[in-house]
Amino acid sequence: MNSPYMGKFRVSQEYKGSTHDGLDLVGIDSKEIHSTVNGTVVHAGWENSSDHSQGFGQYVKIKQTDTDDYYYFGHLSEISVTVNQTVKITDVIGVEGSTGNSTGSHCHYCVRVGGVKGQHKDISAISGIPNELGTYDDGYRETATDTTTATTATNSTTTYTVAESDTLWAIASKLLGDGSRYMEIKALNNLKSNIIHVGDVLEIPES
Repeated sequence: MNSPYMGKFRVSQEYKGSTHDGLDLVGIDSKEIHSTVNGTVVHAGWENSSDHSQGFGQYVKIKQTDTDDYYYFGHLSEISVTVNQTVKITDVIGVEGSTGNSTGSHCHYCVRVGGVKGQHKDISAISGIPNELGTYDDGYRETATDTTTATTATNSTTTYTVAESDTLWAIASKLLGDGSRYMEIKALNNLKSNIIHVGDVLEIPES
């Protein structure tokens, strides 16, 4: 799962294609919004500077590196990045809010091909966030291991098949007894991000 939040969050409105082209998400553990892709910021500000009640209000749009996919993070109360800034996965880009056409604090999270409205992709399938109202846990936490080299995995391993709502942190907690050891799983499987999908088979180091 790859959400814009660190830790627990809630899906308050599902992806419905053309009638609602993204997921509405509400942070529980934190209101900070994190980039979910490596890319370049192409918009960071109001959708309509003369009418702050319109559309996404304050939003950030990021063009994913080497693709024509543009990721949107809407209704923000604060923005922490600027246009043309390069960002990577987990970088803080803003704070959840209720700007624009919004009835409550949340982040509208969607992806559009070419940055064109109507050219949406299924953000639930891409991110691994369930397209269902409920509370979920991204599994990402800031730990000392995030800024250091991951512990080298041993040669003795087992395998685990990713189930629905699993995260690397949750798998490490369940199988290794310590969520912060997710970096070992990540290194052992040569994962470039925290994104995992149902059905993936992961090698797990011995606990």
